[in-house]
Amino acid sequence: MNLTSGGLSGGYAKYLAALLPLIDADSRVAHLAVFAPPGVTVPGFEQVRTWAAGTLQDPHRDLRRQLAAIAPDVIFFPTARLVRLGSTPTVVMVRNMEPLTVPFAGNPWKEGLRNVARAIAARAACRRASRVIAVSKHVETFVKERWRVPEDRISVVYHGIAPVRERPASLIPSKLRQLRSGFLFTAGSIRAARGLEDAIRALPDVVRRNPGQTLVIAGHADASGRSYATRMAKLARSLGIERAVTWAGQLTSAEMAWAYSRCGAFIVTSRAEACPNVALEAMSYGARIVSTSQEPMPEFFGEAAAYYRPGDFGQLAVQLNAILSGPADAAKRAIAGAARAATFTWERTADNTIRELQRAAEAHA
Repeated sequence: MNLTSGGLSGGYAKYLAALLPLIDADSRVAHLAVFAPPGVTVPGFEQVRTWAAGTLQDPHRDLRRQLAAIAPDVIFFPTARLVRLGSTPTVVMVRNMEPLTVPFAGNPWKEGLRNVARAIAARAACRRASRVIAVSKHVETFVKERWRVPEDRISVVYHGIAPVRERPASLIPSKLRQLRSGFLFTAGSIRAARGLEDAIRALPDVVRRNPGQTLVIAGHADASGRSYATRMAKLARSLGIERAVTWAGQLTSAEMAWAYSRCGAFIVTSRAEACPNVALEAMSYGARIVSTSQEPMPEFFGEAAAYYRPGDFGQLAVQLNAILSGPADAAKRAIAGAARAATFTWERTADNTIRELQRAAEAHA
């Protein structure tokens, strides 16, 4: 049950495209019905049901009618939103930490208020749901300690990544054709919680020690992130490194594969993360990871990454310079990272998700 209107984020769309076919094909699932608001396309599933708009007092009347006809054993809400749809057991998933931990940090005030509303809805959903899926131990701890959801109702189910052999052949992005291999790379939605200022402020020292080095920033800035993207471009200009920063925009899967395979290091600067999917993908290609030490990064990367304190761009520069000047140690980390990333499979995600759905249904029987 997807209650989110509008476009789906890249990470969420990838999750649905990978997971829904696996759940639908599993012998433990007799029938899978997928619901989404009108106009919303759900990747990985063609026969998506929708519902007619109700009244202000009862917006989900038609949805309840359809569910009564289907009589599902359990309803899964992959976003941390939930509506009362009778006595059917429910499972919600928490996969976005920005609204919960840094709702206003660097965001326009309207986006900050929207984040507060999202956090309130997520807390209510977790408290009312039969079971809660947390996408990391970090999320599990937050839900348990901050929202007082009983520990026995929460389980950690990690997201997966596709094996390298199943991905499209790499394709050189047009904006990166002139770059030599070994550039610094970071990717994800352009938002204040991304913490890009760390990488930009670290770059002058890196360029001074490694002439010609370039930072490639991939990702899209939606309406709420455009002012932040503008501030980051101004910051690069003020530091005199504008030409050393390439804003690559949104890259395709094939272009991302090319960048992962040829970057000198992949940088994770995020201030709020539930599961660092993009960095795990980079790691699976053998990219060397330099990440903030903030949770849940060490939970996922272990000893395969080098770490720095969030906001400490001087320490980030030290770590980047060490990777660029110490290929032997960095190569060992790359091998360890690829092996670690291989343990995060969509098959395991689907299996554990189905187990959680079964637990909710059986407890209600």
